Order: sequence, then structure tokens, then C-alpha cells
Amino acid sequence: MIKSLVLAGFCLFFATSLVLAGTWNDDFEDAAFTQKAWEIKQGDWEIKDGWWEAFSPSTGKGCFAILPEIETHDGLTMEVTEKDMGGGWQNGYIIFAYVSDTEIYYAGARIGRGKWSIEKSALAGGEQNFGDIPDGRIKAGGVVIPRYKVAIEGKDVVIYTDGNKEQVRASFPKMPVGRVGLANENTTTRFDDFVASGPKVKSGGKFALEPAGNLVTCWGNIKAR
Repeated sequence: MIKSLVLAGFCLFFATSLVLAGTWNDDFEDAAFTQKAWEIKQGDWEIKDGWWEAFSPSTGKGCFAILPEIETHDGLTMEVTEKDMGGGWQNGYIIFAYVSDTEIYYAGARIGRGKWSIEKSALAGGEQNFGDIPDGRIKAGGVVIPRYKVAIEGKDVVIYTDGNKEQVRASFPKMPVGRVGLANENTTTRFDDFVASGPKVKSGGKFALEPAGNLVTCWGNIKAR
């Protein structure tokens, strides 16, 4: 009886956690789903070989795609896999605040320079660099770079790799707030397996049914005791 009550308490906590945090993803295998979910602000985007390819057609241009329903908030994390396919600047980023067409903040890989970087877009209101660090694993030429996560922690933006290894952290006097998404500038970048999680994220994509399934399993275990 006591064990059942403890397990019931755990399930209640688990259920509350699911309410407080959602997960949304896109594996870029379904072109129709991706087209409906994302808003293309700039650039040429196309599903190729299970990747979402962003092509900046000329120097001084970039690719920006945002998720209309997810906005910057404390506790938000986003992660993606990417590789550069060649271009003038060679880069790929997660947008953590698309404030406006002239104010865009992102974090990710400056692939041509071999660095993790947190920046304000050079093509939207003038470049600002808030911190970067070299990583020899970041390479151009179609090499898949390490999967990375961008996290909003209070007034800090952090890039993590290899689970929870912190690479770069930038603190803002006031966190910029806007829609989130993906970006590159003057290059061709491929993205795969984008995942966003956070208290204000509505679960969707491939993970839409997982929370309910886990909860049913949990309560099923209690009833079996």
C-alpha cells in the first residue's frame, strides 16, 4: 500500500511536469508538415535527403525560418544537428529571439571559423558578438558538426554540447524576446532533428503522443499492484 502511494505521488509529480513543460520537434522527413509548421522569413528552404537545406542565394543575404508559436522564455531549450554545404561565410544557427526583421539573435556554429558563437545577426541591424569559443570538431565541407543545444537560463543564453557540456554563455541586461527558429548567412546549411522544450512549448510534432502514453503506463503499473 505504501509503495503504491509513493508511486502514485511520483506519477502525479510526473504528470505535473508534463503540464509545465512541452516538447516539439521536426525531423524534416515530412515536407508538408515542415511547410505548415515554419514561417520562412528569408532565403530558399528545401527538404533534401532527410535534411532541411537553407540556401542563401547571394552575398549579404541570409536564411531565416521561425516557429510562429514558440517564443523566447526562461527554461526554453532548443537543439539541432547541422552541416555546412559550402558558401561565403559557412555557418548555421538556432534563432533564440527573432524580435523583428531588423533585430535577430542566434546561437550556434560559425563553421568557417570553427567556433561556437552567440550573436546578433550581421544582416539584420548590425553584428554583435556576445561570446565564442573554438572547437576543432566544427568543420566545413559537408561534415556533420556535434549536435548542440541552446538554452535560455534567466538572462543567460548558453550553448551546450555532448549532453550538458557548457561551451559558451552570454548574459544580457534584458533578455531579447521574439520567435525562435533556424538561420544561416551567405551559405548553404542543412539542418536535422530540431527539438524545442520548455514551460511555454506546446507539445507537437513526432512527440505529440508520448506524454499521454507514459502517464498511462505509470498508472497502469499502480493498478497492477
